[in-house]
Amino acid sequence: MNLRFVPIPLLLAACALLPRVDPAAKTPVGVRSHNANDVDVYLLCGDRDPLWLGTVPKQGAAEYGISRERRLCALGLNFFLLVQSQSKGYWVGPLRGVHASSYVELVIEKYAGLSSANLEDVAP
Repeated sequence: MNLRFVPIPLLLAACALLPRVDPAAKTPVGVRSHNANDVDVYLLCGDRDPLWLGTVPKQGAAEYGISRERRLCALGLNFFLLVQSQSKGYWVGPLRGVHASSYVELVIEKYAGLSSANLEDVAP
């Protein structure tokens, strides 16, 4: 299609209809736990600056958010899972390329060391 023949107002209207993601929006993190214990979830840039996101109840679920400032991590984002009853911690990650249009699914397995994080881009 030759764009010289498309009227400018039509192009502007089409651009206005495209959904946009606010770059300052938090990236959602959905957490499901199959673990028989409560698990504390921390977010780190590489292995630095731990931020406690919250506690996921045993065999429960939670929803958290990653701020724009936290997404800007060249080392990659890591989750640190601390099983409360065992006082043992497990690393999940790193995740790279997390954007405002991303969705992170964190699955805490029965054996927390087998947990995983998946990154999806939900932008159209």
